[in-house]
Amino acid sequence: MIKIRKADYSDIETIKDLALSLIPNSFKGVLNTSQIDYMLDTFYSQQALQDALDAGKEYFIANYDGVDVGVVSVIKHGPDLYLMQKIYVEPKVQGKGVGTALFNQLIDYVAKIQDGPCTIELLINKHNPGLAFYTKRGMVKVRDTGLDMGDFFINEEVYSLDVNRLSN
Repeated sequence: MIKIRKADYSDIETIKDLALSLIPNSFKGVLNTSQIDYMLDTFYSQQALQDALDAGKEYFIANYDGVDVGVVSVIKHGPDLYLMQKIYVEPKVQGKGVGTALFNQLIDYVAKIQDGPCTIELLINKHNPGLAFYTKRGMVKVRDTGLDMGDFFINEEVYSLDVNRLSN
């Protein structure tokens, strides 16, 4: 059974552990080891996660049969724009609806808190094997961009999804 919870400060260690476990596998063949290490240190250290929560980033954790197996986050980036990080899910439960549950939870959350239509954007490398997951769910490429990762630059693409507020 899949359960999704909105994370809080008590979940920082869980998010960090999931990132340390899932990100290296997710970027195998896309980023090199030093790039992955930089990303983990920059975005998933204890302090980075605390700062992200302080800044309003929301994390959602997927639990499958009693085990935390996935994570996604989103942050408001403008009046009607939200930035979503990629969904990370344990390989052993991929294909069992965990990623879809996280994606749907994030969309529902944004639709609930946003007053009116908005857009969710995702930065993703065109070589990322998860790209098909997002396009299958309606995200479309809107532009090319890059991500400055300190000593290196990653070419990425921006995918977008329009979200209309659900009527009550």
